[in-house]
Amino acid sequence: MKIVEQDSLNGECRHNFPLSDFFSFDIRPYTSVVKFERGENILEEGRQVSYLYYLAGGRAKLFLSHENGRISLINFLNAPCFIGEMELIGAQSVSSGVTAITPCLCYRIHVSECKDAILGDTKFLRRLCLFLGQKAIANTDVYSKNQSYPLENRLASFILLTSYNGVYRERHLEASEFLGVTYRHLLYVLAGFVKSGILEKTTQGYFIRNIDELQLLARM
Repeated sequence: MKIVEQDSLNGECRHNFPLSDFFSFDIRPYTSVVKFERGENILEEGRQVSYLYYLAGGRAKLFLSHENGRISLINFLNAPCFIGEMELIGAQSVSSGVTAITPCLCYRIHVSECKDAILGDTKFLRRLCLFLGQKAIANTDVYSKNQSYPLENRLASFILLTSYNGVYRERHLEASEFLGVTYRHLLYVLAGFVKSGILEKTTQGYFIRNIDELQLLARM
């Protein structure tokens, strides 16, 4: 994680500050700007959360570790969105893990310094309710598509969502569980993508050779 100079809130970041309309008070004194590189944890799993993040740019994934060592992908986060809102309102006491898929730019609100003001701000709470409602609808839409479309379409969408710089690197077991298919079925469809020239298997992962065809498959 890289902390951007605080003065940046007085420059371009402040000029384009996206949180001004979310609060009825000036949130900028409690806010800093941070950048996460691909693979860095935005939230550490199992920790108490001291910040509310607003993802202004990039993509991240939410995951949960099990006692047997397996990891389950829970959801994907695309800018713009909040991260850590469930911990803020007390819906869960410790965080799930959130890892950056791409470089992520976040506004980080120091909740410990203004929590009472935030939770008493009806303007923010209305905005948060809208965000949580839209999030629930999006999750329902994903579940519905998982039940209604062939794996070829869902895997194409998953690859576009999780790839970075044209390379797909997700673990097969985690991907198969998220998509609700067997490990063998996932490998079969991936092999089909390679055979048809959509993907190319490399030592670094699967390189996307035909993004137009992949995007066509992903249109559900």
